Amino acid sequence: MSTLRSGVPGHVGRASALLLVASLLCPVVAQAGRLPSRPEDGAVAARQADLTAVQAIAARAEVRAALAAQGLSPAETDRRLAQLSAEDLRALAAHANQIQAAGSVPNYIWILLAILIAVTIIATVA
Repeated sequence: MSTLRSGVPGHVGRASALLLVASLLCPVVAQAGRLPSRPEDGAVAARQADLTAVQAIAARAEVRAALAAQGLSPAETDRRLAQLSAEDLRALAAHANQIQAAGSVPNYIWILLAILIAVTIIATVA
């Protein structure tokens, strides 16, 4: 078995040299995609629309009273709603739209909605 000056067997040295030449002749092509540095305008608009819808529900007298019974002031409620993720706001807005579509809604539904909002806010913040 022949060895190179470094003490490596000849077939290992030749294989390494062949691998080096092959990698230089056949470069690997890398592709990079563009990553947005800020959220898409559509996502921002959708989040704002959902936030506005949920704030409109939270501004109702019955809901404010139920939230106040839980110890949340209107300013605290608005601040916590603004902190919710886009997914949470979308879910709350969807529930609010379902309740509004029902027409005349009994008071217990508003109280349940207020409790749902309060629990979601507390769970998200905690």
